[in-house]
Amino acid sequence: MEGRPGTEARRVVHEVVHAVAHSAVRVEDLRALRTELVAWVRATAGLPDAEALDERLEDRLQDIATAFYEALANVVDHAYPEGAGPVDVTARLAAAGGPEQPWLEIVVADHGGWRPAPPDPGHRGRGLLLVSRLTDGHEVRPVEDGTRLRLWWHRPPGADYRRGA
Repeated sequence: MEGRPGTEARRVVHEVVHAVAHSAVRVEDLRALRTELVAWVRATAGLPDAEALDERLEDRLQDIATAFYEALANVVDHAYPEGAGPVDVTARLAAAGGPEQPWLEIVVADHGGWRPAPPDPGHRGRGLLLVSRLTDGHEVRPVEDGTRLRLWWHRPPGADYRRGA
């Protein structure tokens, strides 16, 4: 890259994107998908193993794993009552940014039918409540070809990648 004479130009990466399309996700696939996504977050963010990770970031990774799993379970359960269907997952990890910007954003998109929540869900229907407690924000949107669930998290304030750092 070239800049003005006497200056140095650099390429700065603002975010890294992980996009995966799955043709037929079933309930027995969910654990592997969750493991794959958390491993991607850990590797892309340069996070060390759990033993060396700041407690706040380790808690954040657990929240991510649980909320993502719940989002996938909702797709299998609600969008595809027959038990399997296509799911698109896009994760964006910000390399830098202020407290207003999400550190991590995950979009889970299905191509199934939209089913509004029943007035009385009985013992069910607590998935989005769980997601709301585990994320810094979420948004559910029915779209022409299915449903989009967007989840996001901010980096925990003051969290270091390594304990004692």
